[in-house]
Amino acid sequence: MQNFDCIMVGAACCDIIFNDLPSMPKPGEEVWASGFMLTVGGMMNSAAALSRLGKRVGLVTAFGTDIWGDIIASKMAEEGVSASLVHRMPEPYPQITVSFNYQDDRSMISYGDGGKLSENFKAHLLSVIRRHEAGIYHFSSQQDYTAFIQEARMRRRIISLDAVWDEAWLKSSGIRDQIRMADIFMPNLMEAQTITGKQDAYEALDVLAELVPLAVIKMGGEGAIAKMGGEVFQANGFHVEPVDLTGAGDCFASGFLYGWLNRMPVEQCLKIANYCGSRCVQAVGGYTGAPKESNLIEALQAL
Repeated sequence: MQNFDCIMVGAACCDIIFNDLPSMPKPGEEVWASGFMLTVGGMMNSAAALSRLGKRVGLVTAFGTDIWGDIIASKMAEEGVSASLVHRMPEPYPQITVSFNYQDDRSMISYGDGGKLSENFKAHLLSVIRRHEAGIYHFSSQQDYTAFIQEARMRRRIISLDAVWDEAWLKSSGIRDQIRMADIFMPNLMEAQTITGKQDAYEALDVLAELVPLAVIKMGGEGAIAKMGGEVFQANGFHVEPVDLTGAGDCFASGFLYGWLNRMPVEQCLKIANYCGSRCVQAVGGYTGAPKESNLIEALQAL
């Protein structure tokens, strides 16, 4: 049985990205992009970013026997992310997002099951949690994962939780129940504000820290803050010219987990996370710009 530093749980999808558009197309209009990329997103962003930092990463996700599944499998192999925990469905299972990057914004069209978990995948995920230990389990917070986070907690797994934007879910009591079962929770500022009802970042942090041992709030170019054991930590962001914001939070999370797995102080974890997020946004694609461990070690000397 393989040993993992981190087991990540979440959907993976194929991302078709058009960038350097002259304008957004109007109904009935065709425009030509100067840039194009076919990559994989979703939880693969975090998995690839952490694997590049030298950690042994397994990804629990599902894909089918079609060209889209083949693309995901090839990208996982390319990035050194283990596919041994994948649930490969015996039929086509296309999960696709098309992104249009224009100036400082983007529009997306997605196709798939919207993250719903099949009964077969639920049984597979339960088996993984029961059979595989890891330095940490990292989940995206969504309602269908509650029972599995609870199972991981019962088996004394260390749990990291990242938020996803779903306003109704973020305002629900259900997400607070998930947060209480986690060891680390890493929402962005808007998500933290929605969960807590507090607009001030530090007030939101205080509320989250009452629910989870280590609360982290991602604030983009402004950096990040965290609270653990009653102590507040802060790290400034890196001011860079963003090319594509896709995956910034995912790469931040991987950078933070890298520091945490290496038993670094919380403030250092925040600095590493900010660096990884800043590298991400300087390239098109959710993990294209994610640094390798050698890049990070060199950068750490200046952090």
